[in-house]
Amino acid sequence: MRRLAACLVAVLALGLAAPGAALACNGWTEADMQSQLMCITCRVPIDQSESAFAQHVRDFVHQKCQAGWTSSQVKDTLVARFGEEILAAPPKHGFSLLAWLVPGAVLLTGIGIAAALALRWSRSRQGPPRSPPGGDIDAALAARIDADLAGFE
Repeated sequence: MRRLAACLVAVLALGLAAPGAALACNGWTEADMQSQLMCITCRVPIDQSESAFAQHVRDFVHQKCQAGWTSSQVKDTLVARFGEEILAAPPKHGFSLLAWLVPGAVLLTGIGIAAALALRWSRSRQGPPRSPPGGDIDAALAARIDADLAGFE
């Protein structure tokens, strides 16, 4: 009974602490922010980099989280300081919008071409062979087939 009570207390404590951690950063988490930022020296996400620059950015993100900054304030400050190359995903405006639109357009074009080719291929195929205009096979061929089949019995 005590184990059950201890487990319930632990689950409740974890359940209540997780939203508090997200609220401490004004609705965002440090881990999520670090995965959205790139190390400009080694070109990997900040959370995977071991460079001095990445450590500097992780410290900056931690400080701003504790200060209650919003995620957009943190990103805007880092972009102003280091340029848009610090963002892991390109912004969704201006020329960078092409990075979001071109892959989708290429995918839709490929699907359209594949559908057109499949339709063309299916129409070019002929149906099953038709029976001769005189009806079934002639009597001589039928007799030969019957004789061959009788040999197998």
